[in-house]
Amino acid sequence: MNHKISKLFIILIMALMIYSSQDLSAQIIELNAFTGWQLNGKAKLYEGEIRLNDAQNYGGKLAYGISTSTFVEVSYMRTDTEGQFFPYYAGTPGDKVALSENIVQIGGLQQMDLGRISPFATLAAGLTVWSPKTSGYTGYTQFSFSFGAGVKIWLTDFLGIRLQGTMLMPLVYQGAGLGCGIGT
Repeated sequence: MNHKISKLFIILIMALMIYSSQDLSAQIIELNAFTGWQLNGKAKLYEGEIRLNDAQNYGGKLAYGISTSTFVEVSYMRTDTEGQFFPYYAGTPGDKVALSENIVQIGGLQQMDLGRISPFATLAAGLTVWSPKTSGYTGYTQFSFSFGAGVKIWLTDFLGIRLQGTMLMPLVYQGAGLGCGIGT
């Protein structure tokens, strides 16, 4: 089911990119491969807390310029890490689980063109797929979004370096509430 959703999501994004083209001869397409270091965190769950180790990440981005300073980006990122579960109840053993985190997102990039240097900001939303590498555990898919900023340094007209910091935020839903009252 998750693979069908991911494929449908990518097809929808590509169709929107093709549909939104104004003048194909003037459009810019950028392809970026990247690697970095991901600072993971922890999440408080109903039965305990899970902490993920920091790890290397890698992936790619496809950016389609809808103007000289605005891009639509489709990105994929993968991180292989290990998580430790710490239960709240004494006497319950915690587990270490090796897992991979796969993130597929679509978003926008707005940049300023300053010649060979282009500062930018990004905002994206998509899916995060948690895939345990150990049998006995099931994967989990959740909505996520990210925002970031960085700079592109162009070495030539076709080759550059992209330095970027990004805040990735998978959403963990733990409940909802609805209230109603009268003013006095």
